[in-house]
Amino acid sequence: MGPRSMRPVFNSGNNALELVEELGLQDKVLSVTREHAAVKNKFIYVDGKLLTLPTPRDIFRSRPPLNQTLASLLYNEWRTKSIPVEDETAHDFISRRFGTQAAKYLADAMCQGVFAGKSTLLSARSCFPDVFKAEQEHGSVIKGMMKNSKKRRAAIKSHLGLLAKRERWAMWSLLGGLQTLTDSIESHFQETETVTVQCNEPCLKLEFLNGKAKLETTSFSIEADHVFSALPAKDIARILPGNESNLSNILRKVPYSTVGLVHLEYEGDPVKTKGFGYLVPSCEKSRVMGVTFDSCCFPQLDRRDGKFSRFTCMMGGAWFEELFGNPDTVDSEVLLNAATDTFRSHLGVIDKPVRTHVTISKNCIPQYVVGHHKIVTDSLQYVRDNKLPLSLLGASYSGVSVNDCIYNARQAVESAAHVS
Repeated sequence: MGPRSMRPVFNSGNNALELVEELGLQDKVLSVTREHAAVKNKFIYVDGKLLTLPTPRDIFRSRPPLNQTLASLLYNEWRTKSIPVEDETAHDFISRRFGTQAAKYLADAMCQGVFAGKSTLLSARSCFPDVFKAEQEHGSVIKGMMKNSKKRRAAIKSHLGLLAKRERWAMWSLLGGLQTLTDSIESHFQETETVTVQCNEPCLKLEFLNGKAKLETTSFSIEADHVFSALPAKDIARILPGNESNLSNILRKVPYSTVGLVHLEYEGDPVKTKGFGYLVPSCEKSRVMGVTFDSCCFPQLDRRDGKFSRFTCMMGGAWFEELFGNPDTVDSEVLLNAATDTFRSHLGVIDKPVRTHVTISKNCIPQYVVGHHKIVTDSLQYVRDNKLPLSLLGASYSGVSVNDCIYNARQAVESAAHVS
């Protein structure tokens, strides 16, 4: 129901593979190489058709919805004059650098697929920091990415990372899904004598006194030298005491989107198109933001008692209440019907699914709106200025991917422990 794959790229991606290796999960890794259909074929749904997103393979080929070659798109970006800005929406940034069609179809769809948000609200600086920084520092996204390519090459410290590089992995998962990773982390610490794992203990209050932190739950309290909190910003804001209201007010500025996920399993292979899946730009007025072809990506996770195909529909996001109403009261059948209707109209699937599962994840994805970097800077500055024994981790601040969350947590712990 959450993330289903990870990418082995950059420091954060290699760090995650290092963790997998430390946990002894190498034999459970499911890799997908760059030659796989799920990597080569990614689609966008426009004007009633599934259109292939442009790739470097067709750099001189013009195809809808952009109706220009990738080469001309990149050349025009190279020649477009840079404008110094502190921040701007993803829509405005892509429009300025690559044109309105790219913003309408590509930036819009990407913001839905990653953040379940609106490209007209989300921050280019915070959502796509490398791209934004490349243009601001080098005058062009293309120039900046080319100059920074060597700097971004990560030092690979694990055998699994070297294998991923040698075999050209594009993404990976684990037998049992990515929950295998979190389950293994929990099991590892359950077996460590110096660690106590407490589950199902909601945090009620976090306060600071004399350089220490005191945490209260429903059944116990604990005093700590330092707290590493991966709670969403809105939740840690709720448990901070009144004398830390300035920090609470900063953290409450991070908005969130609600996402409905409908998992469908069909008998046989009803969708003949092979690929990762497709996204639907908001201009299409669809009730579905995107569909992943789960069985194409990881057939190893399919049932073994016959031939079945799995798919996931993502819906709602920044448009949830507009499309479906109150997430607390909406009937799951409404979302299920929207998903099956979409399969019928988009993919021509008239068969009924043999298994379905609907979840509504309320306020689950932080929205890095324009100015988000100031929220992050102000909250970290407050912690430093007041010498609070607190590290703010998780998806609310500097990256929503699993790779980012793991990597940022490691850096925070090493910093607090003064590990170089």
